[in-house]
Amino acid sequence: MPDVKRRWIEERKRDVYHRKAKELGYRSRAAFKLMQIDKAFRLLKQGSRVIDLGSSPGGWTQYAAEITGPEGLIIAVDAADLKDLGMKQVKFIRADVMSPDLESSMSRTLSPGSVDLVMSDLAPDMTGRYEVDHERQIALAERALDIATVFLKIEGNLVVKVFEGRRSLLFERRAAGLFGKIKKFRPAASRKRSSECYLICLGFKGSSPIPEESQIAP
Repeated sequence: MPDVKRRWIEERKRDVYHRKAKELGYRSRAAFKLMQIDKAFRLLKQGSRVIDLGSSPGGWTQYAAEITGPEGLIIAVDAADLKDLGMKQVKFIRADVMSPDLESSMSRTLSPGSVDLVMSDLAPDMTGRYEVDHERQIALAERALDIATVFLKIEGNLVVKVFEGRRSLLFERRAAGLFGKIKKFRPAASRKRSSECYLICLGFKGSSPIPEESQIAP
């Protein structure tokens, strides 16, 4: 077994969130990231309509479905399969999020301007070269923002992962033009060595004015 894979397996065994996910029946440790985000910002409510981009293996989808309940609707999207969660409020679309046909596919279930929350934990296949991985991840974040502008209702919210770097500030400024407030948040469940953080974009305005510096919270 290669040393890198062996280290990864050993690290996962020691990971408290990996153990908790297994104990509580979550598909992945990432469920605790969303749990911590939701505890801080109260984004999910009973009956909420949610789009989950990059949903597989299903940790975020599971948690969102638990909170929104049977009256809610979770549209989960991923190029990889999502095994049935046994939750009727979850509708899965197997698709590449970069596909230009995705909005059309989602429109069969959702009306534009009808969604309370778009959430994206999208990440690229990692190359180990930071500049390449950063560029690819921000492209995914941009795609999530594009989808949010179509489906979010006014005053809806967006949670999107970004890898911090040269392009993340430009992305943040674009998002600030579309939402009333932008906050950065790093869940305790994020791995210490990861450069990821989450932009919590609150209060979709449905337009894109020039952002004021005060809109971007530290």
